[in-house]
Amino acid sequence: MATEDDESALIIEAATEPALALAPIEPAAAPAPSEARSAGMVTAGIILSRLVGLVRQRVVAHYFGTSAFADVLAAGFRVGNITQNLLGEGTLSASFIPVYAKLRAQGKHSEATHFALSSLGLLLVTSALASLLGVLFAPWLTRIIAAGFDPDRLENTTKVVRVLFPMTGLLVLSAWGLGVLNAHRRFFLPYAAPVVWSLAQIVGLGVFGYWLEQRGEPLAMAVAWSALVGAGLQLLLLLPAARALLGGLTPRFDRQDANVREAARRLPAALLGRGVIQISGLIDMALVSFLGRGANATFNYAQTVYLLPMSLLGTGEAAAALPAMAGETAEQDLEVRNAALRKRLGASIARITVITVPTTLAFLLLGHDLIRVLLQSGSFDRAATERVEPLLAAYGFALLGNASGRVLITTSYAIGDTKTPTRYAIYRVVSSTIVSVVLMQRLDVLGVVLGAVFAAWVETIALGMKLRTQIGGLGLDQLKPWRTLLLGALSVGPAVLGRALLPEAFAGSLLGSLLVLAVFGGSFAVAAPALGLFDVRSLLRRGKRP
Repeated sequence: MATEDDESALIIEAATEPALALAPIEPAAAPAPSEARSAGMVTAGIILSRLVGLVRQRVVAHYFGTSAFADVLAAGFRVGNITQNLLGEGTLSASFIPVYAKLRAQGKHSEATHFALSSLGLLLVTSALASLLGVLFAPWLTRIIAAGFDPDRLENTTKVVRVLFPMTGLLVLSAWGLGVLNAHRRFFLPYAAPVVWSLAQIVGLGVFGYWLEQRGEPLAMAVAWSALVGAGLQLLLLLPAARALLGGLTPRFDRQDANVREAARRLPAALLGRGVIQISGLIDMALVSFLGRGANATFNYAQTVYLLPMSLLGTGEAAAALPAMAGETAEQDLEVRNAALRKRLGASIARITVITVPTTLAFLLLGHDLIRVLLQSGSFDRAATERVEPLLAAYGFALLGNASGRVLITTSYAIGDTKTPTRYAIYRVVSSTIVSVVLMQRLDVLGVVLGAVFAAWVETIALGMKLRTQIGGLGLDQLKPWRTLLLGALSVGPAVLGRALLPEAFAGSLLGSLLVLAVFGGSFAVAAPALGLFDVRSLLRRGKRP
C-alpha cells in the first residue's frame, strides 16, 4: 500500500514532497549545471517546508499524542486529501507538465500559455465539483476509511472532513501553479510555499490550544479550519508567480485545443493510477482503524518521520528531472533520446542511493533518538515513542524502493507512458493488501507497514524491468554500491558507538539524542566526500551557475 508521496498519505501530504538531489563529485555522474541548480532549488525549498512541517507535527503531537482525536485528525486529513491526491501534483505530472514543457522546448510559447490557461479552467470546475461532493458524502467516506472507529470518532472525523475537502480544492489549484513554475524551472517558491500551510496550523494550535486552552473536539476543529486558511494562503503565494510567467490568469475552457486533448488522453490512465494509490491508502487506514485507539495516530506519526527523507529523496528528484526529461522527448532520434534519458535516470538513482543507505540504517539503529527529537513532547510521551519506533524501522526498508520508484514513474510519464505505472500500481495494491491482512493478525500496525514495504519493492522492480526494455537500460552503471554501503557504516557506526558510551540517563534525554544525531550527521558529512560520493560544497557551487 501507499508509503510514499504522494506520495503519500496522511496529514503532511497535503503539502508537496520534493526530494534532495545530490551531486556526486565525479563528472560522469554529475548533473548538468542547470539540472544541478534546479535540484539545489528544490532541495532548499523542500528543506524549509519540511522543517516547518516538522514543527507543525510536533505541536500536533504535543496537544494530541496518540489520543482518540489524534486518530480523528489522521483519518480526517487522509479522507480530505483524496481530491488533492487525485487531481493534484501526481496527475498533473503525468498529463500537464510533459505537454507544457514539450511545447516550450519546441518554442511554441503562445500555445503553451493557451494550454496552461485552458487546463486551469477545467481544473477549477473539476476541483470545485469534487470538493462539493466530498462535503456532501463525508459521512460515507469516513465510514469507508475509518470503519473500525467507534461512533464518537466517526462523528468527529466527519466534521473534520467537511472542512478539509474545500482545503484540498485549493491545494489542487496550488498544484497547477507548481506545475507551471516547475515547467519554467522555478523550483524554490512552489516547494517552499507549503510553509504557510504549516504556519497557519501552528498559529491555530497556539491561539486555540495554548492561549484559549481548548482541547478535544474544539481544538481538532481549529486545526482543520487553520489548514483551510493555510491552503488559501499557499494558493495566493503561487498565483502571482504563475501570472508573471503566463502574462495573465484568465481561465479558458477550450476543450478543442489539440494540446488539451493530448493531455486528456494521458489523464484517464494517470487518474486510474492515482485512484489506485488512493484505494491503497484507504485500505491502509481502514485496516489500521480496527487495531484499537491510537493505532491510526501511531501509523501517521511513523509516516511523518519517514516522509521527511522520502520527500528529500524521491519526489523532488523526480520534480527536477521531469521538465528536462519531457523536453528531451522532442528529440527525433530515438537512440539519442534514450541515451539522454538513461543518463538522467541513472544519475538520479545514484544520488538517491547515496542518501538512502545511511538513512535506512539510521531508521533501524537510531529510530528512538529521531522520534524523541522530532515528536516527543507533552501528550506524546516515551510510551508513544516506543510504539512508533518499530514502525519507523520497517519504513526504512521502503526508502530506496519508493524513492527510486518515483523517478521511474517520472521517466514513464516523460515518454508518454501513463498506462504502465497504473498497471503496476494495481499490482502494488493487491500484494500489499494480502500481505498486510496476513501479518496484522500477529504484528498489529507493524504488519500493515511491512505489507506496504513489500508492495513498494514489487512495484519498483516491475517498473524498472519495463523501462529497461523501453529505453535500453536504467543507467545503473553510475551506482557505486560498495562505497555507498561503506558510507552507511561510517555514518551510523560512530553514532551507535557514541550512544553506548554515554551515561544511561544522558543517553535517554533529548540532549543525548541530539548529540547522537549530530554525530551521525557529522560522520556522514566527513565520510561522503572522502569516499567521492557527495560534497555539499560541490552542489552549492553548481547551484550558482546559470
